[in-house]
Amino acid sequence: MNKEQAYNRIAKATIKALKEQAEMGKVNELTTEAVYLAIDNAFTLEQANLFKQNEQMRHALQFIAQGENLDQEKMMTLAQQALTPLQNK
Repeated sequence: MNKEQAYNRIAKATIKALKEQAEMGKVNELTTEAVYLAIDNAFTLEQANLFKQNEQMRHALQFIAQGENLDQEKMMTLAQQALTPLQNK
């Protein structure tokens, strides 16, 4: 996962929450709560993505560790499949 992209997604969620509150004319302590909630939700989504990617890589490593008859090409293919979600972020 690209750290900069993750921060950008969280920042966009924060800005969106601020914009929505400003458009409704509700710039007060509720704005702060809405922004905190937007940040928390965006962070939770990023964390879920990390857990999913971690699980995919763990499965790939387990398969390689148990596969005594895997040739180099099969291991490379498996590693590439595990990395694909990371490269698409």
